[in-house]
Amino acid sequence: MDPVAPCWVGSAFLFISSDKVDLPELYQDPQKQLKIYKALKLSLADATGSGGGCEILKVYGSAFGLQLKFTEEVKCRKFLQSYETGRLQKALVHHFQNQSVPSTVFTMELKAGVVTLDDILNEQDSCIKHIKENEPNHLRDDDVSRLEQDIRQMVLEYSSHCQGTSVQCDGPSEGYSVSESPISSSAPLIASPTSAQTNGSPLPLANCFEFQGVFFDDRVLSTQDHDNFAKSVGTNWKQVGRVLQKTCRGLRYPAIDNIAFEYEREGLYEQAYQMLLKFIQSEGKKATISRLIKVLEKSELIWVADQLLNNN
Repeated sequence: MDPVAPCWVGSAFLFISSDKVDLPELYQDPQKQLKIYKALKLSLADATGSGGGCEILKVYGSAFGLQLKFTEEVKCRKFLQSYETGRLQKALVHHFQNQSVPSTVFTMELKAGVVTLDDILNEQDSCIKHIKENEPNHLRDDDVSRLEQDIRQMVLEYSSHCQGTSVQCDGPSEGYSVSESPISSSAPLIASPTSAQTNGSPLPLANCFEFQGVFFDDRVLSTQDHDNFAKSVGTNWKQVGRVLQKTCRGLRYPAIDNIAFEYEREGLYEQAYQMLLKFIQSEGKKATISRLIKVLEKSELIWVADQLLNNN
């Protein structure tokens, strides 16, 4: 039998601080801990792209730092690029605000063992070498495992409630209060799950889709989706349009270039709005939220997808 090639594994420590908010104290608040953890996870997804390859092994409350485990070199490189360009910092600000955590500006430091990677960020191969040399020597911390389980348990309980009643469950605020759950009141951070994931095994329902380990009802894009997309996507609207045009006749060449030219004076919001309008008009009932979310994931615009799903 041929030997199995070892997988790529490395580890780094990300320390986050703010001169306006006491992050260690905030994280110790049981009302906010799960929200902060979700914001951290979504920020990392923005930095590395969806599909795994990076996970949180431990959260250090005293200095507020994360030990990160990388299992794919390409995801590690994406993380380093996002860290260097400031994309990770922008994602943190966005997701902390989205979880109703006080707005702040973050200062970060990245280390691999005793090496401060901030000093050599322009030498990405050297950073990768140090991260690879610092393979983690332990499994996920018990507290992090508990937070992951709390999220899965919330989704499972909410899904069971939706299946057991005739109420249309579009979100935790309709027909169901998370505070009724045996989980702590820090739990309300799932937008509109309609299925669950237990021990990594999804339990999908009909007509739903998965995003970041949570299942959502699929539906035709709404007016609010349309507006939220145009507000959030910014200069990336063309990128999204070019992915959509592969399966949408209404956006085939030169539709996107025409929109960019015709609505240049009106600005990015109107250009993005008109692009998605053409998609909706062309596809009709096939213009679904799941279809748009998949394109946003493929385009590595996780924060836009999160904005759409959490603002409905």
